[in-house]
This record gives sequence, C-alpha cells and structure tokens, in this order.
Amino acid sequence: MRTASRHILFLATEYDAPGMRPYARNIINALWQEGDHVLVVTRYGADAQAFPDIPAENVMWIDYPTGKVNKALFRFHPASVLCAINSLVENEDISLIYSLTEEIILADSIRSLLRHIPVLYTVHDARFHDYKTSNPIQWLKNRIIIARPQRLMLSRTVNQVTNSREQQDYILQRFPYHKVHYAPFPTLVNDAIARGGKQVEELKEVADGYILFFGTLHLYKGVHLLYDAYLSHPGLQERPLVIAGSRSIYFPRRHDERGVTFINRYIDDSELADLFGRAAVVVYPYISATQSGVTSIASYYGKPMVLSDIPFFKQTCEGCQGIAFFHCGDADSLADAMIRSLQSPTSTREFYDREYTLEALRSTLDAIVSDI
Repeated sequence: MRTASRHILFLATEYDAPGMRPYARNIINALWQEGDHVLVVTRYGADAQAFPDIPAENVMWIDYPTGKVNKALFRFHPASVLCAINSLVENEDISLIYSLTEEIILADSIRSLLRHIPVLYTVHDARFHDYKTSNPIQWLKNRIIIARPQRLMLSRTVNQVTNSREQQDYILQRFPYHKVHYAPFPTLVNDAIARGGKQVEELKEVADGYILFFGTLHLYKGVHLLYDAYLSHPGLQERPLVIAGSRSIYFPRRHDERGVTFINRYIDDSELADLFGRAAVVVYPYISATQSGVTSIASYYGKPMVLSDIPFFKQTCEGCQGIAFFHCGDADSLADAMIRSLQSPTSTREFYDREYTLEALRSTLDAIVSDI
C-alpha cells in the first residue's frame, strides 16, 4: 500500500476512445486515496457517476474543443491540459502522474513534463493497429494523429505498464532501458452493464442462442473472417449470427447472406445484459491484438468463447474452461471451433472470477506505483 503522502494525478485525455472509459474508471476507482487528483478530457461533459467515492473537487473535467481548427491545435498543443497538469503538480503535492489512456495529445510535450515529475505510462498499442480505409486522406490522418504520437509516447516515456506479456517483451526488446511492468487487464464490467435492463431493439425478432461478435468494426478484429466462415458453413446457419458494434462495415456483403443481423451503432452499457445474455457463444476472431478486456464481458455472463490463437489471448486464456481457440486467419478452423463450442457449451464464469478480481488488480498496481 502506498503511503498517504504519495499522491497521484490520474490522467485520462482519451477518455472517450473505445474501451478507454471503463478502463480508466476501474483503475482510478481501485487506486484512489485521499490527496489524489483526476484529470479527464471528454467530449460529453462531466460524468457525475464515474467516480462515486472521489470528492468532486478532486476531479477536473476539461471539454474537448469543437471545430476543426481548434481540434487540430489541441491535438498538437493542448494548452488547457498542460496548464491544468502544471497547476495540480505544483499546488497539490503530486508525486506521480499515472497516464491511463495513451495521452497522444502530449506527445510533443511529454519530455518537458518528465523533467519535473515521473510519469507511469500505460501502453495500450505498442504496434499501430491496421484500420482499413480506402480514403487516402483518412489513412494519412490516422498516421499523423494516432500512429506518430503513439510511437513518440512509447519511446519517450520510461516507466510503463502494459496488460500484455507479449507487449511487455516487445517493448523491452526495442527499448531495453525502459522499466516495463505487467498488470492484469481491469474488467470492463461496470454497474450499468451488471444491472442491464434495456432490450436491444434490433434483436426483438432474432431467436435466442445466436453467435455473437461485439466490438467496433475494424480490420484487425477479423470480423470479415467470422462473416465468411458463417456463410460458408451451412451447419452454422442453423443459428443466427449477430455482429454488434459501431463503425462502417469495411468488407463487402455477400449476395447469399442470410441469418446475419448487423447492429451497426454504439451499444449502450445497459443493453449488454440483453445482448450477451441471449447469445450461445461469443466470438473474437482477432487478426492482431496487443491487449484487450473484451473477454471480461463475455465471461462475466458465463458465455463460451471462441478466440483466435494470437499471443495475447493464448497467454491470458489458454487452458480455461469454456474457451475454444482457432488458427488465426483460418476461416475453416474458426468454423470448426464454433461448432465445437456450440455442441459442448461450458460456462466461462470461473475464468472471470479468477482473472478480473479487484484485489489482484489493486495489489499489482500498488506495487508498481511504489516501485516508481
């Protein structure tokens, strides 16, 4: 346990990016103690329910700018954030900044910050994900405002934490002088998810016992592989396939498509109990992943899972009941794994109770913070 005089500034400047909100909230709520402060940048205004046990005066909310010019300026020189950080560090006896959500807006100012205070930087993506786009302007934009600052933050911070053993090894190979810690991924299940209660409108006419993918539709998540495997194996089509998540469908739809329901929008947390509760199996056919908390939601509801055999999933889930693996990128292997899982379903709740305990997360992160 860290001493009462050691205060942390928890930093979440990409709070609204996919998956970052529950990630940051769970860690902050687990580690916060009197004298700590929280700084969040958000597009949606202050969230009074995010940190129920933290005094409001210890949480600072900064609105993300609107308008193209203001957004561009903020991306490369976030003056309001830098001013707030400096003020909190100087006036609130902060000993450490814990960066939780990549903080890519600080890429050009992190060196100056590090001269005054240590930073524990969370590495989510040591390798840039492949976001498929046919728009060359969007491709260039992704490289400038995401890939470049990710690369700079990775190289310029020394004290780092990651939730992937493979990623930890990769960083140390590239930067052997870095101090890279491993911590278990926090659960993405929050109170709204646990309580549920809201029905998914698009599923009213869909039979229970479907095959489910849930997440943003990106190339690296392999959704196209699941789609093709399902339509190419008639035995699977005895059950519906539900693909739920935002972003445009990046792959061509087949003329023989049947039994597939796309819920192509943001899914509210209160809808997840209905979405997952009615599924027979949850499939994550990722082509690549550095780290992810997606298995926490499926296992919270005890759902069998089919996962690609990428290193992160294998290191985290191998040998767990209710989890079947397939060869990454192999549609036939994916179909076989889904059939096996549907024929012999086994609950994954035991995996959730072991992997995502608050006590394990808190003790590990306390030790890392104390080490720094």
